[in-house]
Amino acid sequence: MANLSLHPRVLQLSPSATLQMQAKAKALKDQGVSVVVLSAGEPDFETPKVIVEVAKLALDKGVSRYTAVRGSDELIKAMQLKFKRDQKVHYGPLQVLSTVGAKSAIAMALESVAGPGDEVIILAPFWVSYPEQVRLTGAKPVIVSASQKQNYVPTAEMIKSAITPRTKAIILNSPNNPTGAVFSEQVLREIMEVLVGTSIWVISDEIYEHLVFDGEKHVSPASFSADAYARTLVISGASKGYAMTGWRVGVVGGPLPLVDAMVKLQQQRYSCIASISQAAAAYALQETPELCVEIENMRLAYQARRDEVMHLMKELPHVKCIKPKGAFYAFLDFSEWMGKMHRGSLIENDEILALRLLSEAHVAVVSGTAFGAPGCVRLSIASSMPDIREGMKRIQNWLVG
Repeated sequence: MANLSLHPRVLQLSPSATLQMQAKAKALKDQGVSVVVLSAGEPDFETPKVIVEVAKLALDKGVSRYTAVRGSDELIKAMQLKFKRDQKVHYGPLQVLSTVGAKSAIAMALESVAGPGDEVIILAPFWVSYPEQVRLTGAKPVIVSASQKQNYVPTAEMIKSAITPRTKAIILNSPNNPTGAVFSEQVLREIMEVLVGTSIWVISDEIYEHLVFDGEKHVSPASFSADAYARTLVISGASKGYAMTGWRVGVVGGPLPLVDAMVKLQQQRYSCIASISQAAAAYALQETPELCVEIENMRLAYQARRDEVMHLMKELPHVKCIKPKGAFYAFLDFSEWMGKMHRGSLIENDEILALRLLSEAHVAVVSGTAFGAPGCVRLSIASSMPDIREGMKRIQNWLVG
């Protein structure tokens, strides 16, 4: 037999904790078990019908061929409009790019700016894929952790202390997955001020920008100054705000040299995103009055679910949760349960906790360790209100039983 092997970079790669839990929950459901799935980072709403109808019409018109790498002319114009409206920045047609979801945009951005021997600053709690995507470039993820007492928002001084001559980039994510934290304009300005005079890129993941609560405003650091504009790559997409996860549309805007580098990577890897998805996204990004009503209705539904989770939190003994200001997650702190015996077994860590909640309470959540926050679990509110209530009830019963 041939002596075949895989490269160490793949063998050392950690699987996605969110997708793993999703698979475990599905396997249990396939066995006939009633599982409440509160682990998915995906809207439970269907894509608005107005978007679907546009896509159907595009298919009828024969929109089924390759487009330019950046996207169709219509999508490029829509992306420019979107960034001017939402991020308050102007990008020329060569400064925008459509990608296979925001995930591939982040990966291509990292590959464009970092490599072996370099460092990339990641703020914890973080989305599970950030560290692995950094490692795939050969660079080292440098973690800056903010505690619950800080509302999971790091200070500029914490970031400044993590910068070294090897630092190539920092990833910002607000509204944040998994905590729901929204970085204030003041905090973002202080962070950007620290970077003035450096050669550090800012990769700003703003995919949850539509989902902010209680009058909070989403602000993009790219809009602060000429320096911020020149170093910041804004990454967003259609997945979260428009309930279009399966359409796989990421949108990118930023400095021409970096976007050009990403275009070359996309040329060699993906060519372009699906033309039918482009047609749907070109319409969605324009946010017609009819669509805006649906966007707002979804945001209000998430806010109501967030409020219900915070109300039900009172019934969970020795569990804490900072009130999320955005995104569609609640980050529950089970630190007081770690290392304790419960129902005849030791809760060694949050990963064991998540597995036991699935196997014993039949509720799927994601362990906090995967997000750089041991002792916590992420609960998704992108689920129906009945599912949220039932899931919280099952967790309560498991804890007090």
